Parts: sequence; C-alpha cells; structure tokens
Amino acid sequence: MSSPPTLTFLGTADSKGVPRFWCECAVCADARAGGVNRRTRTGLLLRGAGETLLLDASPDLHAQLAGLPEAVVPDAVLISHAHNDHLLGLGDLLDYVHYAGGALPVYAPQDVFADIRSRFAYAFRRSAPVQVLPETGVQVAGMRVRAFQVPHGANGHSHAFHLQRPGWAAVIMTDAIDVSPEIAAGWLQKLDLLVLGTSFADESASPRSGRSVYDIREALELPWARAAGRVVLTHLSHGVDARELSLPDGWSLAYDHLRVALW
Repeated sequence: MSSPPTLTFLGTADSKGVPRFWCECAVCADARAGGVNRRTRTGLLLRGAGETLLLDASPDLHAQLAGLPEAVVPDAVLISHAHNDHLLGLGDLLDYVHYAGGALPVYAPQDVFADIRSRFAYAFRRSAPVQVLPETGVQVAGMRVRAFQVPHGANGHSHAFHLQRPGWAAVIMTDAIDVSPEIAAGWLQKLDLLVLGTSFADESASPRSGRSVYDIREALELPWARAAGRVVLTHLSHGVDARELSLPDGWSLAYDHLRVALW
C-alpha cells in the first residue's frame, strides 16, 4: 500500500509569533524556554504523489525550511492573503527562482495577486513570477486544491484552501470569522479534516468589531466544525496555553513540525 499524502505544519502561530518578543506572560515564558508553546508563523506543506505544495510563506519560512531534516523545494506555492505573516517569506522563494534558476509556480487569488505585484514589484521587472490561481484550482500532491474567499473580520477578507481527492476532502482556514451559512453549505460539508485558525482560547470580553479570527470557544460551537472528521486548531497566539487546554475527541492543537497523514 502506498504512503498517504501528509500535511506538515511548518508554523502554527498568529501574526506575532510565540513568544511575542516583548511579552513576559506565562505562555511566552514557556515558549522562550523551548516549551510546547513555542510557535513560528503559519505555513504548511502538503506532500504526496512525489510533489510538495507550500501553503503560505511566513516571515519565518527560511528557518522553517532550513530546519527540516532534508532539503525541501516546493513544486508549487499558494498564498491565501497578503498579510505579512502569510506573505513575507515569498521574498526568499523569489530569490531562489532568480538566483538559483529554480522553477517555482506561485499562485494567488486575483485580489491577492494585485497586492503581491505591488509589494514585490522588483520581482516583476522581467517576468511575472506569480500567477492568478484559476477558479478550478491546481492539481498537485495528489489533490485538487482550490481557494475560496472567507471573511477576516476587522482585517477584511482572506481565503481558505479546499483539498480534495476521490472520497476525501479537507479545508485549511487559518484566518476567518463569521463564516456565512452560504459559504459553509458550499465548502465546509463532509470534511475529513478541518484545519481552523483560533488565535485565542476565549475572546468573549473583546469587542466583536475588532475581531478577525475565531476563538476556540466559538470553534467548538460551529456546526460545520463539529461535523468534521478531525479538527486541528492552528494560528495560535500567546492566548492559548497548550499545557492546560483540553479538547474533545477528534480535536487537537497544532504544533510546529506536526505531520498529519491524510488517509
């Protein structure tokens, strides 16, 4: 029997990382000492069928890839949105293409493509190293991978990734809140795996108008999350202490270097 595709969590933190460099809270102290709460910014590797797909490129990407036991060069890259914690590592990838002569397709939804072209204008002088992701997605690592827009609260909108092969489906949605019933009905049904961003354990005391990501309390009440075969929570801030949190069966916290087999 051939090995299943895998999903490796390169980084599992929110935009500020854990520890936040200025913070001395208990979670940041644990992270600073090398404890279980140590987290770099969000990124994932989908590997299967002899191919590797990188989902988002955080500012920590160079260290994340260099820290793997073997050299890993993605066969393709997908960017979910143009926030620094999901995008700034793209500079390292573009340098690889320019200086090492590597071929690396980079895809982004139309609106994200425009932001990337503006922020990395130097890389577009001779050619376009980033392509608009087709609505039909891309076939890579044994999966059909598509993107769909999701609300990002006070931060506008982001995109989630839908992964599918015959008889199996997953969604990776790191930056979203207040997902509509229409989105849920179209994209979040019959999931074998849901990777969901939950930056804090409980933000019920925070003004809703300033929120941009679900908290864990809310995630546990989402019908489409509860219906998923497995849920892995990521995009975790120093407001989530992995030493203390208890989750239902089938739910878990992601951690840097976690590898999940996609059966």
